[in-house]
Amino acid sequence: MLIAMDPKVYMFDEPTAGMSADEVPVILDLIRKLKTVNHKTILLVEHKMDVVRDLADRIIVLHNGQLVADGAPSDVIQSAIVQEAYLGTGKRSKRGST
Repeated sequence: MLIAMDPKVYMFDEPTAGMSADEVPVILDLIRKLKTVNHKTILLVEHKMDVVRDLADRIIVLHNGQLVADGAPSDVIQSAIVQEAYLGTGKRSKRGST
C-alpha cells in the first residue's frame, strides 16, 4: 500500500522483524529497488546490523536518547561507542553492560 501511494519519503520500522529467513530477502530487495528511484528518501529504523550494513548510505545512531554517531556506514560501524553499545565489542563485559 505504501508503494502505491508514491510518497516522497518511505519510512520502515524494523521491516524484517518477525519474518522467516525466506521472506527477508524479498523485503530487502524491495527496499534496494526503492533506493534507485530518484527524489525519494528512505528512513529505516533497524537493529539488525547486517540489514543496516546492506542497505544504509548513512547511519544515525542514538544511544539512551542521545545522538552518538552520524555518517557513512563504514565510519559509524567503526565508532568506539557504536562498537561498545551495539556490536558488543567494547571494553565492558557482557555482564556489566546495560
